[in-house]
Amino acid sequence: MDIVNCPRCGKLFTRMSSPICEPCEKEEEKIFQEVKKYIEEHPNSPLEEVATETGVSVKKLLKYLREGRLEVSQGMGSALQCDNCGKPIPRGRYCDACVININQQVADAFAVKKPSAVMHTRIDKHGNKR
Repeated sequence: MDIVNCPRCGKLFTRMSSPICEPCEKEEEKIFQEVKKYIEEHPNSPLEEVATETGVSVKKLLKYLREGRLEVSQGMGSALQCDNCGKPIPRGRYCDACVININQQVADAFAVKKPSAVMHTRIDKHGNKR
């Protein structure tokens, strides 16, 4: 637990998990819910229209999409691309194929390697193999 200034309002608060203070967190959630409601009511709206109508910046909308809190609606086209392959995605940072590939690479990297069948050769005190 750190005592820090809220980057949104500047007030001191004890940071537990959220990077902003509780009142600002509640305000952020209220704004998010308004955005979510607008998109549900206007699913064909382009990203710029959602920003204009809700008063929320395109940057913040993209953040919501990257966090997976929102999904790209029909009117937003390909607002997000996979960070790995560039394929259009509805939310998050990676497409499903890249997530599978990345997970497999991680699993392979941490997999326990079985010892290969190596013959153990003994060498006596004279240097002769046995």
